[in-house]
Amino acid sequence: MNIDKIVERKLSLADEGTGEQRELRIEIGRPQWTEIDIEAVCPVFIHGLMDSALNIYGSDLLSALECALGFVKSELSNLPATQKVLWPDGEPYFD
Repeated sequence: MNIDKIVERKLSLADEGTGEQRELRIEIGRPQWTEIDIEAVCPVFIHGLMDSALNIYGSDLLSALECALGFVKSELSNLPATQKVLWPDGEPYFD
């Protein structure tokens, strides 16, 4: 699925149990109003973890973007203990 992305980050996901490693690519789309001055939406897609993009909602454009960033952090930090998120150079993403 293509979204009108404004930012992208490439990471890796290493599974310590199997030794497998795969690419993760985070895409965050342009926030848009669903109802002006009432609600906004920001699409998020984590390639390698999700099957399709999700719309993350907020009270305004900035709130939707902040909620989208919080969603990504939550998804990556709540993986099973055997899965580690890494920067492309192999360094741990979370300390």
